[in-house]
Amino acid sequence: MDANTPKVPKPLVLVAFEDAKRRQVVCDVLDQFGLCTLTTADGKAAVDQFLKFLPDAVLLDDQIQAPDEIAACKSIRALDTGCETAIFIVTERDDKQAVERAFSFGATDVIEQPISLSVLPHRIQNAIEMARSLSDLTGLIRAIPDLIFVVNENGEVQDGLSGPDATHTLQLKALTTASKINFYPCENDDRAIACIRRALETGKPQVYEHVLEGLGIHLETRFVTRDKNTVLAIVRDITERKSAEAEIYNLAYFDVLTELPNRELFSQSLERTIKIAKRDKQKFAVLFIDLDRFKRINDTLGHSIGDKLLKDVARRLATCIRATDSVALVDHVECGAIRLARLGGDEFVIKLYGIEAEETVAMIASRVIQALTPPFTCAGHQFVVTPSIGIALYPQDGQTGEELLMSADSAMYRAKNTGRNNYKFYSETMRTKSLHRLDLENLIRTAIEEEQFELHYQPKVDAESGRLVGAEALLRWPHPERGAIGPDEFIPIAEETGLIVPIGRWVLREACNQVKVWSTSPIGAVPVSVNISSHQFRDSGLVEDVFGALSDAGIDASFLELEITESVLLQDETRTLVALNVLKEAGISLSIDDFGTGYSSLSYLKRFPIDTIKIDRSFVKDLHKEADDAAICAAILAMAQQLGLNVVAEGVETMQQLEFLRSHGCNHIQGFIFSKALSATEFYAMLVKIAKESAEQLEKNLATA
Repeated sequence: MDANTPKVPKPLVLVAFEDAKRRQVVCDVLDQFGLCTLTTADGKAAVDQFLKFLPDAVLLDDQIQAPDEIAACKSIRALDTGCETAIFIVTERDDKQAVERAFSFGATDVIEQPISLSVLPHRIQNAIEMARSLSDLTGLIRAIPDLIFVVNENGEVQDGLSGPDATHTLQLKALTTASKINFYPCENDDRAIACIRRALETGKPQVYEHVLEGLGIHLETRFVTRDKNTVLAIVRDITERKSAEAEIYNLAYFDVLTELPNRELFSQSLERTIKIAKRDKQKFAVLFIDLDRFKRINDTLGHSIGDKLLKDVARRLATCIRATDSVALVDHVECGAIRLARLGGDEFVIKLYGIEAEETVAMIASRVIQALTPPFTCAGHQFVVTPSIGIALYPQDGQTGEELLMSADSAMYRAKNTGRNNYKFYSETMRTKSLHRLDLENLIRTAIEEEQFELHYQPKVDAESGRLVGAEALLRWPHPERGAIGPDEFIPIAEETGLIVPIGRWVLREACNQVKVWSTSPIGAVPVSVNISSHQFRDSGLVEDVFGALSDAGIDASFLELEITESVLLQDETRTLVALNVLKEAGISLSIDDFGTGYSSLSYLKRFPIDTIKIDRSFVKDLHKEADDAAICAAILAMAQQLGLNVVAEGVETMQQLEFLRSHGCNHIQGFIFSKALSATEFYAMLVKIAKESAEQLEKNLATA
């Protein structure tokens, strides 16, 4: 044996024999076998010796002095340290009564006289090993934090194997609620009994979960086959696991901000609702809700205000779909009561189940609008938030959840385009328009790649003299197969998809190159103005694109004017001001297009380096007939003179319009009264003509001088 191998102590046997000679003979046999012995002559001493030395086995003679061996056996077995000790009682042969008493009081085995000394050590050694194995198993069971029961096929407990630790762990949670808790789930529970019988029939473990009512304790019971008639019911506390699963579920399927179901959970619910509606031949509606101009609040006051507003909106929307409302038969089916969800950003969706009439859906949509009408108050600010609502109906507007949401989304955009703060139902016409929009988007991408776009140029003239002072570059699309596609048709789609950025980049280069071409005409270079969309201004490369276009064309910055809308000035004012100052310092002119038609806050005219404002054609069209339009134009011109700004009037077509604008100090005009928008070739020809007419007029003047 290796010197480093730990020495295992020999088993200790307590021999309680009254007869000293017999006691010695037994001890000699056991010692020779390798067992250590401890001796005593009476039962009481045997119990004392056991408590003192804790032997591995006890050998009791039925002839020992009182208390007898049966009493000693009973006393030792009652001790915690003696409950699993191997105890042998020596009895007279064929003394059936003594044998029954011995086993009834906990004897491990009975040895009949005369004792077979050759067999005795082996029986004791085997019993000690079995007792140790049982002790190890019992210790393992005690360490397991589960409750373990032996259960028959009817769910009746036959035995309990769990230690006090498992019971203690669960009962601690129940102390404040009940003095006695039955953690075994199977009694009088048909589902649990079905699991037990399935385990016995298949031999495979079966799992059953239940909750202790009123305690919030979740239990999992695993039924494992023990023999052909019984199973082990292993009961485990899974409350913490359930709590963690619930938290993960909430993170995955609920919006953190509003605590509403998110897009993923709503989509799953929507698909289940479709299956049930199809089965039951029911109709239902989906309302897609988008908050009008919400982005402006985020951009101007910050996301913390925007988040608070979204939570308040969610609370108001929830009042529109009360479960008790007889009108809103909302998802009262076995697919889960997912009636309201936040899809993301400022988009919400409502599902209304079992509604036959469109009038009922319209009533609820109106209720949503009314609920959001009262002003919201956040951090001392008041807001009026209006919704645009698109409505899709199952089954006519879509057979899948994705189709229904797409249809409702399309209807929502129609509501926005027709004035906002209203609702629109989806229709087959809208489906056709959606397909047309998708087709047009693909055509725009092809047009960018193949450079199908062209620029036409609207002359800009001095209002008093009629002298040409510049031109506005206008985008045109002569499609090779479909013919001319109007700007009003393709520019909104280009802006929505972001394609306006590469288009705008091309317009800048093309316009600057054209100025270079015009510089070779007899009249020389003509300044050109280019419209810049809000999408281009949000693109970080705008300033670089402008300077690159000027540099590549080789023209001076004074020949380029950028036209922007009022909305551009309201997005990220600090960043916008920096960009405009850089452009202005380079010599580029800046103009406000469609002045007065957007969100006009005249203070920006002082903060931003603006040179020109353009009066929109909608005010010019009827100024000679409508007093309001005339007053607006006069006010804009008076204000511009006070601020030292140049003014261009668009859409001038009649002498009456021109005379009014002249009399009120308008600087420049654009319109059919002078010229329509011309192609680059036509514009160059006009420059040559103007130069020729100027030369002829000069000759006449010289001739008559």
